[in-house]
Order: sequence, then structure tokens, then C-alpha cells
Amino acid sequence: MKRILKKVKRRHAIEIFTYLCVGATAWVIQTIVYLLAMKMKIYPSVSMIFGNCSGFVVAYFGHVRFTFKRTHRFSHTEFVKFLVTSIIGLCINVLGVRIITKVLMLHPGYGIIPTIFTPGITFLISKLWAFK
Repeated sequence: MKRILKKVKRRHAIEIFTYLCVGATAWVIQTIVYLLAMKMKIYPSVSMIFGNCSGFVVAYFGHVRFTFKRTHRFSHTEFVKFLVTSIIGLCINVLGVRIITKVLMLHPGYGIIPTIFTPGITFLISKLWAFK
């Protein structure tokens, strides 16, 4: 029994670590696109949408291939569930940018702060629903 629990814990730890690596890569891409769009004088919320969309592509393919190790063909159901999960993350991020830039009146560069916290929420949704 101990051996089984140890394997389960290890498998989950590896899955979380892989999720973090894929997520970190997606976050870097998202942040670069967000900051580049900001430099091009694009409105902060729209910049976040562009960034989030680019991060979505990296995250989807990374999670399918590495985190949740799907080897089967493309699944429309999983894709739609992941898309819904990502839209939830996008809403959190855009709301955060709006609060930072419009309510707190801070520099739009601080708009990346919500993107640090969103992955925890989207991991749980992905794990428990999207890739179940």
C-alpha cells in the first residue's frame, strides 16, 4: 500500500511540475506578446487578450503532449473544455488588468501580476474537468 501511495504522490508531483514548466513557457510567451502590444500603444485589456491567445496555443499543445500525456488523436471535447478553461483564465487576467489600470491607476506594465495567480485556478479546472 505504501508503495502505491508513493507512486501516486510522485505521479502527481511530476504532473504538477510539468504543468508549471509548460505554464511558465506559455506565461513567458503571453507576457512578451502583452508587453510588445503595450509598446505598440494597444489598449492594455486588448494587449492582454492578444497575449492570452498566444499563451493559449503554447499551453494547449504543451499540456496535451507533456502534462496530461495524451497520445490519442485530436479531441474536440478536450479542446473545447480547455478553451473554456482558458477563457476563465482570460477573464481573470483582463479583469485584473482593468482593476490595475483603471481602479488603482497603476502603470499597465503591472498588468502581468494577475497572470501569476491564474495558473493555479486553471490547473485545477484542467485537471478535474478539461483533461479528465
